[in-house]
Parts: sequence; structure tokens; C-alpha cells
Amino acid sequence: MPISDHFKYLRSKIGNTLLQIPGVAAVIHDETGRVLLQQPTDDNSWSLPAGAIEPGETPAQALIREVWEETGLKVKPLGILGVFSGEHGFRYTCPNGDRVEYLVVLFQCLGFTFSAFALNFPTIIEPINQLTTRCS
Repeated sequence: MPISDHFKYLRSKIGNTLLQIPGVAAVIHDETGRVLLQQPTDDNSWSLPAGAIEPGETPAQALIREVWEETGLKVKPLGILGVFSGEHGFRYTCPNGDRVEYLVVLFQCLGFTFSAFALNFPTIIEPINQLTTRCS
């Protein structure tokens, strides 16, 4: 996804300096326990739907918006699974030299509604126990 006007403005003021960005991510599972992963078009990695919290948004509002923008799915957040940040695993240097560290609120979401839009995105759904095993 392109950078928002808010973060473009901040970058125009601070350059490549490390910027902590508040964000959200969704663990979306269905009634059988399968978890949705997506493959963004910019690389070959699989990830949870995620994105930045914009000014004026609550984390839950940002989650609903980001999941819709990235997957075409409508979700309802059920609760917070954790809040994560730090230089190990959440700090990156972008190809243009911008340095970011994400503070991520991870939500659990149950049930989702597909739209025709969702069919254009590569996704995979796996049982959560297989996902945990594969990622550890």
C-alpha cells in the first residue's frame, strides 16, 4: 500500500530518521480454526493483514479499514491478542533509506465475509496448529 499523506508529511520534516509507526494486524480465523494469510504483491512473503493507524482512528477502526483494503474482507475484531514492538522483528530500513519501527496491536477476528474484490488477492487459509508449527 502507498504511504499515507500523514506519513509523507512527517517524512518531509524528519527525513530518514527512525519513525515509530502505530499499526494493527489481524488474526482472522474461520469456524474450523483456519487462519488467513495474504501474499502482498511487493514481495513473496506471506503475512497477516496489517497496516498503519491513521490520525483520528482507533486501532479497531484501522484494523477494519486495513483488512478491507488489503483483502476485501469485512471483519469484526473480537479482542486484542497482544501488543508488539522493538528493534528485533519490528524495525526495518526501507529501500529508500527510511527507517521505521512498528508498534503493532494484534487483534483476533472471527468470521469474515468475502466480497468479489477479495478474489483478486492471493490468500491461503491453514489450520492454526499447522501455521504455528510451520512458523516456529
